[in-house]
Amino acid sequence: MKQEVTVLNNGEDDRMEVLPFRKSSALQFVLALCIICTGGIFAILLFWRKDWYVRLTCRKSTLKDADTLILKDSYDQLFVGHIYDLADKLTFYREPPEDTILESGRVLRPSSEGSFLLVKSLRYFDCRRVRYIWDEETEKFEKLSGNYDVSTDFLLSQKGLSKVERSHRLKLFGVNAIVVKLSTIPHILMKETLNPFYLFQLFSIILWFNIEYYYYAGIILGISLVSLSVQVFQIRRQQRALHDRVQDQDVVHVMTREGTVQPMASHGLVPGDIFVLPKEGGPVTCDAVLISGQCIVNESSLTGESIPVPKIAISTTETNERFSIRHHGRHILFSGTKVLQTRGDGDTPTTAIVVRTGFMTNKGEIIRSIMYPKPVDFHFQNQTYYYIGALAFIALIGMIYSIVVKILAGEEARYIVLRSLDIVTVAVPPALPAALTIGIIFAQHRLKKQHIHCLSPRTINMCGLINLVCFDKTGTLTEDGLGLKCVLPAKDAKFREPIEDFQNSTDGTPRSADSPLIRALAACHSLVEVQGKLLGDPLDVIMFESTGWVLEEKSVIRNVSEGTKTVKITMARPKEDQVEKGHGGTHVEMLREFPFTSSLQRMAVIAQVQPNAEVEFYVKGAPEKVMAMCDPHSVPVDFLDQLAHFSSVGNRVIAVAYKPAGHLEPHVIAKVKREEIEHNLQLLGLVIFENQIKPDTPGVIRELQKANIRPVMLTGDNLQTAISVGRTCGFLETTDTLTILNATEEGVTWTPVESDDPYSKKTVNGNLAYNCKTPVTLKHHIAITGPSLEAVKTYHNHLIPLLLLEGTIFARVSPIEKQYVVEQLQFVGYQVAMCGDGANDCGALKAANAGISLSETEAAAAAPFTSTNPSIICVPLLLREGRCALVTFFGIFFLMATYSLCQFSNAVLLAWIRSNLSDFQYLWQDLFQLTILSIAFGYTAPYRCLSNTHPPCSLKSFRSIFSLVGHVILVLAAQTLAFKIVAYQPWYQSFDQLHANQTTIADNDRFRCYENFCVWTIGAIQIVLLSLVFARGAPFRRIMITNPFHVALVVITLTFDLLCMLGPPEPVANWLQLLVPPDLKFRFVLLGITIAYFVLALLFEKVILDILISQVLAARMRFLRSGWSEDVESGIRRSVRDNQINHKQTFGVGKNGMNGLTACYSNPTFQLNELSADGDEEILKEKGFT
Repeated sequence: MKQEVTVLNNGEDDRMEVLPFRKSSALQFVLALCIICTGGIFAILLFWRKDWYVRLTCRKSTLKDADTLILKDSYDQLFVGHIYDLADKLTFYREPPEDTILESGRVLRPSSEGSFLLVKSLRYFDCRRVRYIWDEETEKFEKLSGNYDVSTDFLLSQKGLSKVERSHRLKLFGVNAIVVKLSTIPHILMKETLNPFYLFQLFSIILWFNIEYYYYAGIILGISLVSLSVQVFQIRRQQRALHDRVQDQDVVHVMTREGTVQPMASHGLVPGDIFVLPKEGGPVTCDAVLISGQCIVNESSLTGESIPVPKIAISTTETNERFSIRHHGRHILFSGTKVLQTRGDGDTPTTAIVVRTGFMTNKGEIIRSIMYPKPVDFHFQNQTYYYIGALAFIALIGMIYSIVVKILAGEEARYIVLRSLDIVTVAVPPALPAALTIGIIFAQHRLKKQHIHCLSPRTINMCGLINLVCFDKTGTLTEDGLGLKCVLPAKDAKFREPIEDFQNSTDGTPRSADSPLIRALAACHSLVEVQGKLLGDPLDVIMFESTGWVLEEKSVIRNVSEGTKTVKITMARPKEDQVEKGHGGTHVEMLREFPFTSSLQRMAVIAQVQPNAEVEFYVKGAPEKVMAMCDPHSVPVDFLDQLAHFSSVGNRVIAVAYKPAGHLEPHVIAKVKREEIEHNLQLLGLVIFENQIKPDTPGVIRELQKANIRPVMLTGDNLQTAISVGRTCGFLETTDTLTILNATEEGVTWTPVESDDPYSKKTVNGNLAYNCKTPVTLKHHIAITGPSLEAVKTYHNHLIPLLLLEGTIFARVSPIEKQYVVEQLQFVGYQVAMCGDGANDCGALKAANAGISLSETEAAAAAPFTSTNPSIICVPLLLREGRCALVTFFGIFFLMATYSLCQFSNAVLLAWIRSNLSDFQYLWQDLFQLTILSIAFGYTAPYRCLSNTHPPCSLKSFRSIFSLVGHVILVLAAQTLAFKIVAYQPWYQSFDQLHANQTTIADNDRFRCYENFCVWTIGAIQIVLLSLVFARGAPFRRIMITNPFHVALVVITLTFDLLCMLGPPEPVANWLQLLVPPDLKFRFVLLGITIAYFVLALLFEKVILDILISQVLAARMRFLRSGWSEDVESGIRRSVRDNQINHKQTFGVGKNGMNGLTACYSNPTFQLNELSADGDEEILKEKGFT
């Protein structure tokens, strides 16, 4: 039967492939027999591979008949889902409130337009805290996402739920709780103990006890128990921290269908419930839409923004609209946020309707991303398994060899089995997985001292691979706050003198309260006053405070169809002292607000100017948007020049306009549409803010560029402002060329941004041209806006490789577009870090190989790293630690692998003469040398600055394999030479001669022989010397002498090893069971062999590997390179070159134009259509495209 494969959540981040199965009793019985026959070993294997359990106990099925599923996500992670019937089995992550679940023979199934059908059964399964339900029509499982795929009219028409309806929905949606289950300590202990690493250690310890290595086995057992206890403690502590962080329970007042209000525990809320928000505010425990009144909400826990956000009821005039979480965010209260203040409509309380609960909410998604993180693509960890497999294969050969030798020698069967298995524990070091984390542990400790907290320690090694860093602008590269620089008034289509102070004037200039400009600045905002403090957007606060006016609330009586009602409105008026200065007694009442949205880039307010009661419409927003809505006769001719001037120096510019509307009745104002306001406006002027760049920013960007790490800016701000900040910060050098890519459905245009550099490009008849006789700068940059990026994605996707290669400024991009850019850069091979302040950066932070948040919020919890110091100085710190940890990883790996083969060669050579290493010889090498040296090895701090050379990035590279093989050959050569030459000494006695008079050889005597002395003393010193050879210093780690622990241990262990080689005291010789050669000269010969080995090992590492292979030959042979950014970019360049050729005739606009297109495709990097015929090849060669 061919396996049916279905796709869930196609096109989404959590896309999964589904394989359906049906349980088989016969197969389950067969598997039970297999587990019994293998003594439970097979069960341990299935404990880690639950998908194997499903395949072995279930038969292939169709999705319609399946009761078990195997799900594979986009990262190839496997999950098992069990299908149940909602009528038979209810699943809750937490017990629902008492008396909320009523017995019923039917269950709910979602239908169209927010309605539900009562059915007898409903198949479902849960996976990663998300519920999927069966759709009979499509015969597929669909994600249960809440109750928001409806129209806004539907939400406004709801009247609450009855007790029976809530019970049905509670069964379907589950409780409104984000539950992080705390595993019991025995459960964590069992799970960690069954880890293959600990199982292999347990096997080794049992074996060592059986061959009477009591001391060694006992110490390793103690170390393993301590390590296991620490690991269990850390897991439990992390679970507890997350559990305590998401605990959020409250009592809510729910409106029933009968119109009454009842208190209820918040975890009993379901989609469709309507609840009343208290006037004093409180925590929000679900995602809900405001349907009456308004409130002020602190969303810092989700967005990172400390600025309170006003929320207003979803308007009754927004008819026939589909409700959207993305487009109606101004009306949504998100779970995890806090309401600071509410205001009802007269006597009507502030109410909201629940649309999402539990893990379906925004907060639930964030917690799910922490509980089920994207796997770290740390391929080194996977590559180590290949090496372990190779070591296991070598161990198998050694075991066979040992068996054969001991059988021929007539040894006992038990002794043969135990000693042969011991060969396996020698070749495959059980401490290897733990040793490889040493660099990460020390790096994490140092990062914590630098106020950088790590949620995913394994990601530290990934930071060593980073070759591109994306930055948010506001709050990341620049300071969070803005300052008002000036206001540039416009009157009679001319700009007036800039105004820096409105409050110190008594004339009739635009500073006066009689001026519409100051009224617009005082009224066109979303500010509210809470406990004497203005809350809202910081730009609004700055603009309003610059006027010197005050904000107040007052109650007014309005005529309605039922009679009259009292409503509260916000009004702005000049301070008393300003009235005395002649600013007038005018005040402005804000009657209605059209909120700012990122898609519209503007807001509007309807206000009434008192005492004349005349209505005025005010609009402010992005200058380009506002200008398009103004009467052209009111716009100064130099509007765009002034905008370009202020934007080019990094200022943020907002335009303000208004339109007088005369006297309007309240019922007319309530029905005015936004489109009626936003046309034929009178431009009032420009408001200019200055945003200071953080002091650390330019230096950090400069350091990254020197290290060949490419910086990219992703911002929602204006393009010209972003370019200015990019130039100031160092994203763009003065000698670099910059081109703005503008794309629409019709075509693409390239607009060069002129530079002072003499080699920069010039425009010729609107197109770009090169002077082929002058050198061309090698650095080219592209700047693009969000709308153009969308057009490129949709209509001109052949330009994406070029954009990924040279795109440096991405402005006016949404959070989704930021994430898209990061993912595309990863797709072509870049290792990407993302640094943001947590606001609107969560998607990009999660998608990046290393996300760095500069704010401590739940949104930042989705990023592996959080810096409590809001400065990008944390980026080079983190990258340096990553490189240091990565080089430490490689060093310890090669030290452990070479050591294990070194010790393996000891055992194999001695097995030939039926000897071995003693218990204390193993103990000294494994514990007092290798383990402690590995710990000290990882303590070395990172180098002081980032280097333009990159650390090794693959254990499967030619250099890595050649390094390991070469060092193993040198180790074996030294030991074999000593093993052989001892037999030619005149005083030499073989193992058989030494024990010729003994009928049976005791284990204590089995180790004493001259060969044992030679291979052990040389091997012990080799371990110390290898720690020196692999201890790389600059440019990734500091020089070894800066690590006092490593230096001290090297001195101590090397002194002891030399003492053992040249003349050990009798107690030491007896402890280690050494048979010391009587000839001192011979012992100095062994020392000479060791010194010769050390010299050859250093020459091999520093000359052959670091210089000959990594530099000389790698420049000529691609397979010797590390696969860093230069190779990534070479691949993109080839793709761009091919795309240029393929699309040349379609999109290129040459000297005579083409097909009547007005758009100009004049690529600034590959000027195939602009270059003269005899200059094409020359310029392409200069640019590296041959």
